[in-house]
Amino acid sequence: MEYNVFHSLSNKFILLTGASSGIGRETSILLSKLGAKLLLIDINEIGLLKTIEYCPNETIPLVLDLTDSETLKIKIIDLVKKHGKLDGVAHIAGKPSIVPLKSISQSSATEIFQLNTYSAIDLAKIFVNHNVFSGQSGSIVFISSVYGLVGSSANVAYASSKAALHGITKSLSIELAPKKIRVNCIAPGFIKTEMMANNKDKFNDEYISKLDKMHPLGLGEAIDISYMIAFLLSDLSKWMTGSILSLDGGFTAQ
Repeated sequence: MEYNVFHSLSNKFILLTGASSGIGRETSILLSKLGAKLLLIDINEIGLLKTIEYCPNETIPLVLDLTDSETLKIKIIDLVKKHGKLDGVAHIAGKPSIVPLKSISQSSATEIFQLNTYSAIDLAKIFVNHNVFSGQSGSIVFISSVYGLVGSSANVAYASSKAALHGITKSLSIELAPKKIRVNCIAPGFIKTEMMANNKDKFNDEYISKLDKMHPLGLGEAIDISYMIAFLLSDLSKWMTGSILSLDGGFTAQ
């Protein structure tokens, strides 16, 4: 049987978080062009509606703080009743943090974990609900970071929140396999995004040049990650689960 990413995503209903910009926006547009129906979640309403303008297929927006787990569950179940059950989830939303050890507090670390890690668990719990999951070839995709794999100064809270996703991926892939749900994780290197362009004080030309040299293939683009997300959500990856994929232009190969 021939598989084609266009065919295997057509008519699937996919939930994406962090859809207002960057990787989330690029992935939303790509999946929509490939025929998927989308439920897009972000706290940034203006950015979310802008993303939808570029999506040719049916797209449902949900403006919500992902750390509000109870409201998240209620809203998703309500929308699924109206629009049909989900086939996949891509958790792309995340909160960066560059803080030295002496400045980390338990409350600030918890704030990072709430979005990067705890919301991933919440989304998985919601997705496996029989009222939410379609029951056929389901896929969950988490977005981690190379800093969940390698060390970096002043990065304890962020790195640990992303490394935790690797453990979650491995455990859930075994637990959810009997339900025909695959779970995989992508660990991107540095991606050229709007955030980088808008923060010239932190990402000046000298620093960007330094980052570029750390990646043998240069800095990545959001679409590079989007292609892999599309693959993992599609039936092309039907025998793939529990994988942590380094998509980093060679960053971790050195």
